[in-house]
Amino acid sequence: MQLGLWLELRPSDDLARLTDQVAELGFGTLQAHFPAGCDATFARRVHRACAGSGLELVAVSGYANPLRPDDAPKGYTQAGIARLIELLPLLDARRVVTWSGTYAAGLREPHPENHSAAAWQTLQRAVDDLLPLLDAQDAILVLEPFFTHVLDGPERIVRFCQEVGSPYVRVVLDPPGLLPPATWEQQADLLPASIAMLAPYVGLVHLKDMRLRDGVLELPGPGEGVLDYTVFLNAVARAGIDAPLVIEHVSLAQAPAARRYVLAHGRALW
Repeated sequence: MQLGLWLELRPSDDLARLTDQVAELGFGTLQAHFPAGCDATFARRVHRACAGSGLELVAVSGYANPLRPDDAPKGYTQAGIARLIELLPLLDARRVVTWSGTYAAGLREPHPENHSAAAWQTLQRAVDDLLPLLDAQDAILVLEPFFTHVLDGPERIVRFCQEVGSPYVRVVLDPPGLLPPATWEQQADLLPASIAMLAPYVGLVHLKDMRLRDGVLELPGPGEGVLDYTVFLNAVARAGIDAPLVIEHVSLAQAPAARRYVLAHGRALW
């Protein structure tokens, strides 16, 4: 299993130089986010750069908010997700990552209606609207849950995936997004059970960390917080999850240390 890196790519970047750097750091795969957008020309450039560096583009990021479809929290509206799916063949990629959705204006903020039937149905409609396009492109929509979103924990995530019932809809396994700070002392009990429950629906694994600073949640790179990586990665191995693993929230300068940390704590996977 190869480790991947999350990286922002812009049309103004020297793509070949960036992808060569990622490969030279020991990564074999990439999740790309396009903060300045992506069109067919740029998609072809990204594909050429990845192929030239020997990298597999395992996912691209949209991160729209399906409960606020006209918002663009990371540059993409819900309509923008559809356009990104259409570009996947040119990128030679299959996965598009987006949020599971919240009514709150801030992506991490709680909202009292996120557990309502209306929120659930809105998310279902947003996903259902994309299913014909996903089917046509043989693409996978990977929803990233968060503990303040509609999909806030394993039980609701599993229920949603079962109700959608499509192999083209999966979720990101990302413990800092699943564990509210009040549960962090229970990681050894919560993570193995949660990961085993989610395993059939995992389309991507994100590797970052979690910590509180002055009571504010921060999500730094692996090894910079309190996430128990040994428990986490051993549970991934036991569950037989073979989805791509991608390190995020690190710069290229920080990536080697993050990679070493993950490899040291995930020996069961390699």
